[in-house]
Amino acid sequence: MKPILVISLILCVAFAGITMDLDLEHGHSEDYFNNLESQKKNGKLYVHIVPHTHDDVGWLKTVEQYYLGAREDIQYAGVRYIISGIYNELMKDTTKKFTYVEMEFFQRWWEEQSEEVKKNVQTLVDEGRLQFVNAGMSMSDEATVHYEDFLNNMKAGHDFLKRELGYKPTIGWQIDPFGHHSATAALFAEMGFNAWFFARIDHKDKDRRLENKEMEWLYRPFSDTLGARAEIFTHMMYHHYSAPPGFNYNEFQDEHPIFDNPKYDNYNVDNKTGEFYKYILHMADHYKTNHLLVPFGDDFNFSNAAKMFFNIDKLIKNMNERYEDVELFYSTPNEYLEAIHEADIEWPTKYDDLFPYSDGDDAYWTGYFTSRANIKGYVREVSRDLLSQAPFLAVDNMLNTPESYNKFEDLFNQMGVLQHHDGVSGTEKQHVADDYVKNLHKVHTAAKNQFVEAFDRLFDTGLENLSMCLSHNSTYDHCPTKDLLNDDVEQIGLIVINSSNKRNSLAKIPLPNSRVTLLNNMGEEVPVDIICEADTSENCEAYFEVNATQFSWNIFFFKKTHESNHLRANSNLQTLNFGSLTMGVKNTNGDIELEFSKDGEKKQGVLMRYMYYNSYQDIEGQRSGAYIFRPSESDEEPQRYSSTYTYDGLQGNYVTQVRFYGSEVNNYVTGNIFTDFVEIKTDLFGIPLGFQGQEVILHLSFPEIQNGGVFYTDSMGMQMQERKLGYRPTWEFESTQPVSENYYPINHGMTLKDDKMTLEVLNERSQGGTCLQDGSMEFMIQRRTYKDDSRGVGEALNESRNSDKRGLRVITSHYLRFYNNTEDMEFNQDSRAMQREIDSPFTYVFGTVPENFTSQNSPFILGHEDLLPDSVKAVFLPQQDGTIFVRFENMMDPISLNKTETINVTEIGESIGEAIGVSLQQITEVSNTGLYTIEEMQDIKYKWKGVDYTTEEVIYSSDPSNTELGPQRIRSFVLSYAKQAEAISE
Repeated sequence: MKPILVISLILCVAFAGITMDLDLEHGHSEDYFNNLESQKKNGKLYVHIVPHTHDDVGWLKTVEQYYLGAREDIQYAGVRYIISGIYNELMKDTTKKFTYVEMEFFQRWWEEQSEEVKKNVQTLVDEGRLQFVNAGMSMSDEATVHYEDFLNNMKAGHDFLKRELGYKPTIGWQIDPFGHHSATAALFAEMGFNAWFFARIDHKDKDRRLENKEMEWLYRPFSDTLGARAEIFTHMMYHHYSAPPGFNYNEFQDEHPIFDNPKYDNYNVDNKTGEFYKYILHMADHYKTNHLLVPFGDDFNFSNAAKMFFNIDKLIKNMNERYEDVELFYSTPNEYLEAIHEADIEWPTKYDDLFPYSDGDDAYWTGYFTSRANIKGYVREVSRDLLSQAPFLAVDNMLNTPESYNKFEDLFNQMGVLQHHDGVSGTEKQHVADDYVKNLHKVHTAAKNQFVEAFDRLFDTGLENLSMCLSHNSTYDHCPTKDLLNDDVEQIGLIVINSSNKRNSLAKIPLPNSRVTLLNNMGEEVPVDIICEADTSENCEAYFEVNATQFSWNIFFFKKTHESNHLRANSNLQTLNFGSLTMGVKNTNGDIELEFSKDGEKKQGVLMRYMYYNSYQDIEGQRSGAYIFRPSESDEEPQRYSSTYTYDGLQGNYVTQVRFYGSEVNNYVTGNIFTDFVEIKTDLFGIPLGFQGQEVILHLSFPEIQNGGVFYTDSMGMQMQERKLGYRPTWEFESTQPVSENYYPINHGMTLKDDKMTLEVLNERSQGGTCLQDGSMEFMIQRRTYKDDSRGVGEALNESRNSDKRGLRVITSHYLRFYNNTEDMEFNQDSRAMQREIDSPFTYVFGTVPENFTSQNSPFILGHEDLLPDSVKAVFLPQQDGTIFVRFENMMDPISLNKTETINVTEIGESIGEAIGVSLQQITEVSNTGLYTIEEMQDIKYKWKGVDYTTEEVIYSSDPSNTELGPQRIRSFVLSYAKQAEAISE
């Protein structure tokens, strides 16, 4: 029975998990097909047969299970054997070619091979018969990833390919993600790609494109800021990323092979070639040139590479013999692109993105924007740690030990795995999700320990036994401050590390109780606000000011005292003040009402509620599940999820906090004197077990703003995109699901504005969100469904705790701000500055204080303070050869600020060298994953013609001493140093 079960599951997955254009007739009559032959363009059709396999880096099985071919009871797939079979077939026949994508799997396979096999693979690569596209560790999702994580995933794979095979991809291959962002197109273009290929767009958009022959176009994302640099050719596949119907010869496919020997009763070559010829003629009618790309492959295809290639050979031979007007041949996406580029025609253009994706009238893939909220939160936390600690690992790698790079690379690569479109997206099986978290936690912990060791080697802080908290949300019992409970510990040292721009901000440290004072490195008492658990002086958090120069560190001490030193809660507090803001508080019938006033101006009201949609789960119709969000009624109004029954407030010197206690959610609204943003921290206890799925939202209402159905959401954390309720810019939209069709992925935030006011709400992890009525926002913060949505994962999204069967607890934060449109805005008040605060938090390292401790001065990693403008973010990454990879980004967003910044990378590089005792030898500007030098970009980038206009040719040049960064522009450099000293402390 086991093989039957396996085959049944595979067939179910193939049908339910892959959405494709199954209607290949497109409403045409038989006369249409009869006339196609006379309508062919320019005579002969050139058919590029592109063998490929799509190997999910985790989905139904774990990464390891997929690679090894384990757990065939779940799915028949073993990537080790797939790659080996492909290699063997390519070695037998010099006419065959193959395109591969996922570097997590290829790297595993490569490391198992002999030197002879590696040499042969190098030959296949040099001959162009084995090519790589995309080539990240995984094929990244686009809705639920942050642009920095997307870039890092690609860089991890590109580093491997460039180092081992000298290979530099030029093609993006996002064939399976469930919608596509403008940011992806822009990032691909700036990393040196000439085109990207994908297979999923809204079914209505695809119908229109088929009809108008717009299946290929020029994507021009962020054209107002990045111009032609971000332009990239785009190819939408005809029949998903699959072989034509009837021609998939992978194992367990019910497709008839080609029998071309007439002595066999099953002789069918005439029928099969005629079938393929009809398919090709129809396909050609929807594309603009006489070159057609026909993929042969699918999920984990070529498990029997000999069988696949044997039948493709038969198809090519017999088609070419029977039809003079068609030529089939093995090809690659690169060769196809070169052919259509030479056609030199004008292409359609597109400026907006491709979200949300729908494959049916009631099937909007907007649920996965939020699915598995805790994985999404953990991935962002690890990303922040990685980027904050990377500068110090880079220096330690250069000066002291390659182990710092090794631990960094392990984490870097694993983070690449998690960006997979069935990883951070939350669309994998539960056991796979558990495996992702286990593996990420392992390398995250190792990298943190290595960072602590590296920091201790690099800097003489005077503290001993350095260690860190378990996580950003740790309470004191998972933090070194728990040692303050020990009788023999009188104080604990704290190093606050700023791996970002100069800033004056708050540090937040968990403490076991409030019986402490805070001292600076000179032993002087420092003001601190301590907030403890309700009605106690225990389980506390300390908030205090840190005035930090860029890339520096400061030392503080928590010293025991006999007196409690925490803020006292007041349950009757009606008004609180912080900075220029006043906040009024009311609890109205279980809802939370806040009123904000800035500098005494008119109050702005906010109604804050936790609500939920019932999931659609009827037997008939499209169900809500891991991928798809569908309320039980298409126009359903959300219901109350949690009622607030009491609250208290605390007023400190730095911090003001109101704590709302509810039936299913506790909520903490915190303001501080350094920003106009107010943090809304949500502690959702876990969706109770039941029979009806629930989709929980944070709903915010702002009656003063009349935004006319227009709102803005980010593109993978980058530039804000305009959204209109019930509207798509490029086709006539018909509403079928008024709620879910208007949900968009949010990784940075949402903005509403009218002619007077602007409201911004930022988030700290991927979530779905929308604006369904003027002046309102909703963010989906957690989901629990009890039915599968029939898109292949085969199980409900039903995460639960074992103890009480509640859903998983979720703690998440949003950051809210109003401002008057007439206000003069500086960058340090902008939402992008707040994004940097969220994405580049202080790093906290604790240590014991020796008796002979003497205060140390903090070094400036970047030298003097004016080298990095406030709006320019710098990311430093170690490289295996001891160089430092640096990305500089102008964070300004044209929605609020639009200014070009200029930096002197040479001075920055020299100041780093001066600070750490080495001399700068060379600066090389490179593409944003380091594949190409900027001069090479000039040679490899194609120029295209658009129907509306043809962009001017981009001049790729570099002057590190005068580097311009327009808004949202990222430029990357490699810094090479000569070692001059053994350690910084010397």
